[in-house]
Amino acid sequence: MQGKRLIKKTGLYLIGNLSSRIMTAIIIPIYAFYIQANDLGYFDYAQTIMGIVIPIIFVAIWEAILRFLLYENDDLYKTKIIATSVGFIIFIMGIFIIGLIIYGSFFATETKSISLIGLMFITNGVSQIWLYYARAFGENKLYITAGLAGTVIQFVSVLLFICILRYGLNGLFITSILGQLSIFVVLEYRLHILSKFKFKYFEFRMLMSLLKFSAPLVLNLSSAWILSGFGRFLIVQKLGNEMNGLFSFANKFSILITMMGSIVTMAVIEEAIITAKTKGFDSDFTKTIEFIFKLFMELTLLAVPAINIFYAFIKSTDYYVSFNYASWLLLAAVFTTMASNMGSVFQAINKTQYQFFTTMIGAIVSVLTSYVLISAMGIYAVILGQILGALLMLLSRYVIINKYIDFKIKWNPILIKSGLFIGIVITSINSLLLVNIIILLVITVVLSYLNSSYLLNGYNLVMKKLRSV
Repeated sequence: MQGKRLIKKTGLYLIGNLSSRIMTAIIIPIYAFYIQANDLGYFDYAQTIMGIVIPIIFVAIWEAILRFLLYENDDLYKTKIIATSVGFIIFIMGIFIIGLIIYGSFFATETKSISLIGLMFITNGVSQIWLYYARAFGENKLYITAGLAGTVIQFVSVLLFICILRYGLNGLFITSILGQLSIFVVLEYRLHILSKFKFKYFEFRMLMSLLKFSAPLVLNLSSAWILSGFGRFLIVQKLGNEMNGLFSFANKFSILITMMGSIVTMAVIEEAIITAKTKGFDSDFTKTIEFIFKLFMELTLLAVPAINIFYAFIKSTDYYVSFNYASWLLLAAVFTTMASNMGSVFQAINKTQYQFFTTMIGAIVSVLTSYVLISAMGIYAVILGQILGALLMLLSRYVIINKYIDFKIKWNPILIKSGLFIGIVITSINSLLLVNIIILLVITVVLSYLNSSYLLNGYNLVMKKLRSV
């Protein structure tokens, strides 16, 4: 795997995913002052259901689109892939809309904002598929443009519908819909995917090949959401929407880690596929994963005091009581991210069934831990369940991968940083604002010194790019 190519793709995907990822973190202060905990809990509950349902509805076909188009060089074959996948997507959307109408006829009074929830499901699923088309075609600049368009539209929508018009819960749904819809419009305007759909190129055999690849990943993706989402279901049922709102708010900070992790994972998956196709895996791939693990652990060390400093400024809001949860959720985010990066190997060597198997291990542990301890520990039971589930998913993937390729990671640095993380969390959440500021400054100085060569190389690279403009 070529490190420079991976870094370049990671940077591109970082920019391109601003709409659906970074915006969630940027608008945390707006949630704190303009959204009630009960409404945020309901919205988060709907998004959790969406994360589980969307891969099932569309059979995670975006994964097959990426792999098949990346592997294929024949233009006619690519045309058949596009026509077949688009035909399937249109059919699925029709079925979903009919099902939504039927459901709304019977349960409209019991489910708040059912129409907006349905639109959020559709726009989120379709925009994600179109982003994968852009990736498959190598349209990196377009990918960035679409992401930025979604960012601008969503942020303006937040200001309008939440801050000015005070739409509350409906405003949350509307901003999500408009952000994802704008991504789809920009991508379709440039790629013309729908115009490439011609029924004569639709092949049932091709569809079966696509679904055969993506179907195991449906279980993996849905199970991954169960790993993080079951806790929300449990909190809503046992503790109520308001407590889920507090949990959701605290979890917004770990979303920063998850966001960055998912972006890195996208680049790692593509590079893993290309590497497996050309020269096979070598020690460079293992070193890359080690470096990513080290980087994310160091980011969590910085994040802990920074989060507690932020909470000091929202003491007057309902969400302040959630500060004890936020830091611990970072650990689950890191473990989940690294498990996803290791899972890229399964896709590259066409062993996707192990992604599902290992995800189920994590999901079962998470569900059992949360369910058994929820009465005694409350929200902490869910947090513990997520940490243990993600950790076991990570370790089980590591063991299975080593049965197929040589993939030996040096664990001692990771274990040391994990111990430091626990110590810093305990110290930080029990300390005053001034102490947290000092902790943040000390960690920043130490990590800057330890990573000075990387920072210097990055600075030189940026300056070189600026001079060439």
